[in-house]
Order: sequence, then C-alpha cells, then structure tokens
Amino acid sequence: MKIVVHYAEIGLKGRNRPRFEERLRLGLQRVLAPVGPVTVAHRFGRLLVELPDSIPFDQVKTHISRCFGVAYYGRVSVCAPSLEALESELTEFLRQRKFASFGIRARRAEKRHPFRSSDIARQLGQFVASQTGARVDLRNPDQWIDIHVLTDEALILHERIPGPGGMPTGSAGRASCLISGGIDSPVASYELMKRGASLDFIHFHSAPFTSGASVDKVRDLVGRLARYQGPSTLFIVPFGELQTELVQEAPAEPRIVLYRRFMLRIAEVLAHRRRGLALITGESLGQVSSQTLANLDTINRVATLPVLRPLIGMDKQEIISRAQQIDTFDISIEPDDDCCSYLMPARPATFTRPDRIDRIESKLDVAHMVERTVERVQQEIIEPEP
Repeated sequence: MKIVVHYAEIGLKGRNRPRFEERLRLGLQRVLAPVGPVTVAHRFGRLLVELPDSIPFDQVKTHISRCFGVAYYGRVSVCAPSLEALESELTEFLRQRKFASFGIRARRAEKRHPFRSSDIARQLGQFVASQTGARVDLRNPDQWIDIHVLTDEALILHERIPGPGGMPTGSAGRASCLISGGIDSPVASYELMKRGASLDFIHFHSAPFTSGASVDKVRDLVGRLARYQGPSTLFIVPFGELQTELVQEAPAEPRIVLYRRFMLRIAEVLAHRRRGLALITGESLGQVSSQTLANLDTINRVATLPVLRPLIGMDKQEIISRAQQIDTFDISIEPDDDCCSYLMPARPATFTRPDRIDRIESKLDVAHMVERTVERVQQEIIEPEP
C-alpha cells in the first residue's frame, strides 16, 4: 500500500522547510509503527508512505489522524512518469469506479518532463472520457482525478482525506502543561501539541487529604494525549500539605489565587528541568473566580516563563465540543477530587491586587515551601494509549 501525504504551512517555511519536513516524516513513522513495517520518504513537497497491502486502510487512517502537520492524504497508484504509463494505470483505476462526470487535476512537480500540466489534463481527460463516456466537469464533478508527476514516478490519488493539520510534533520546542482531571486542560494540551509543541505534563493533587482518583484520571488522559506525541513525561505534585499551610497562614478570600501562584512557581522549576520554554494552562477568561483578568494578572506576576492559555477566549460549550472531538471528554467527566476544590474558601476573591498578595506572601517562606514540595514530586513516563 502506498499513501501520499501533503502538508500546508510547512511549505511556507523557506530555508527551514527541510527541518519541518523531516519532523513530519518522523511523526508519520512513529504513529504508523504500531500497524506494521513502514517506510516514509520525501517526494517533492510531499511524503510517500509504504505499508504492507495486508493492513486495513481504516486502521491506517486512525493512526494518520494522530499526526499533526498532515493537511491531506490518500492511497495512490504509482507508475512511470509518462502519459502512456498513466493511461495504462488509469485503466485499473477506472475499472473500480462509476461516475457520470469527472475532472482532472494535474500537477507536474518535475519541470524537466517534455509535457506540461495542461497537457496531462487534456490527454488524460480525453482518455477517461473515451473509456467511461463520462463528461468533463471542472466545477463540481462526481469524481476528481488527481495526478502528480514527479521525477521518476507519477502518482494517481485514489482519494483526498483531510488530516489533522497543524505543525509537526516537536517543531515548536518543549513546554509544560498544568493538567487536572477536568475537561479544559487536556483540550489546551491538544491545541498546543497541534501547533508543534512537545509537552510534559504537571498534575497537582491533594492526597492523602483527598482520594487519589485525580491521579489515575490524569494518567489515563496523558495516555490518550500521548497518541499525538509518543511517550510523555508526567510530574505528580503532592500539593495538599502546602495548601493546608496556606489555610493556616493566609486570609480565605484570595486563597485560590495563592494556590495558583504556587502552582506556577513549582511548575517553572519542573519545566526548567526539561528545558521547557513555556507553561500552558486550561484557563478560560471569566469561567471561574480565579480566571478574571485581575486574578490572572496577579497570578502571572510570579512567572518568568511565558504562560500560554489557548482556551482563553472559548466558552465552556466550545471546550466540551473540542474534548468530545479529541476523545478526552469521557475520561474528564469521571468523578474525582480535584486539588483546587480542597480547602476552597466560601467566597473566593474575584478581584485581587498584586501588592496585597505580595504582602501576604512576604510573611511566608515561599522558597522553602516550593523547594519542599518539589522534593516530593514523582516523575513517570506514560505510554500512548492504543
């Protein structure tokens, strides 16, 4: 089985384009390795995948859908780069299809051939019409026939299947995502992976003050997200002791903002271990009390790395729809004790001032609290879910 894979944005990368193409080639090899022996080769602005014919194409489609950077793809017939060879190969292609109208889309990637793209379309259009009796329709045909002529071979596409788009995994560098067992942060993770970021995951839990259900959920969520980038690092942060100390030493109303500031501090330490360039959260503007502009500003003041919030302008239904689309919603709605609900104040502040929070924290041994928590962090490698 031979499959041609096309990309979109990568083609605009100028002199950096080979690096992005190689990232995409490696990504295709990774996602397709579980289905069988695979080779992926560069071909003039596209990639050609070869797999055993015995592998079901539906299984192949499932795995390619997890490879960011793919604009569209499809099975192909391969022949010599001549009009005569294309006519011969089209005979079998036409035998398997019935249509009343068709259009030819021809691309000549190799300009040294003695014919032009228009010559290919005209001669093969006449051939298809004579073989099938179908009429030419270049606006809305029953069947498009796509032909790509390369240096040493020509390709006849059997279909054009949309890919997931985005940029190849790893092409944008490494970042760390603060992931809970809820709906939002897995979606935020997906959105950044789609833009080429390789992610590590950081989960804060309040065990033994709460059950360990959130940790098990997050392992499952990371396993599902790892389908898109391969084995993934998960940091499991015991946060309950620090929360208890904040309850004893700080006022109740700004408690959630204080939690979030400490989370960013701890996450930065862990991100630096992995040479991460940014932190990612699933916050959406105004969704809960800690996500007002004022509180986000107060929280951000402690970060030195960029804090990326890909869901900031999305409402809850949009996020739920995305979670359902990427297959994380069913895990996220399982019941658990989230660390943010442990020792929640009765009336959380919706507007905090950084100077007031700084005064509260000046009475705390912030550096020691962060260091003590980081020392107890567990690190795991989560394998992709099948």
